[in-house]
Amino acid sequence: MNHLLIISAVLLSGIISNAESQPVTYRYVIQFNSQCCGVPDAAPLMKAIQVFKKKNRLKKITYYLISPMGREGEYHMAFPLTELTKKQAALFIKQMDLLAETLKDKGSATTEQNVVVDKQNLSSRITITKKST
Repeated sequence: MNHLLIISAVLLSGIISNAESQPVTYRYVIQFNSQCCGVPDAAPLMKAIQVFKKKNRLKKITYYLISPMGREGEYHMAFPLTELTKKQAALFIKQMDLLAETLKDKGSATTEQNVVVDKQNLSSRITITKKST
């Protein structure tokens, strides 16, 4: 009986490990880039997300912080947008695109849609952390 439990545990851990290593497609990604001295402040972006949540009566918006992407604090915010309707997601993307264009204090912020992230192709020092606003 103990052997059966051990074999089951090993098989289950292999399945979970394999699922975690599969590429993930994020609906929307904001990339914070450096141009010499760090990255833009994310505070205006976070404030805009809070306003969007309140206006659309959402409890949370989940994103994944992917970092460090470089030597000067570069990182990505990857949004699955699963808690939004199609209309809300389109509006969110439009608003964040406009805001990202203005984030230029120390670097820049660029946006991209439908980004595939394969953790196996990333550096071993990069972490992906689930966050909610």
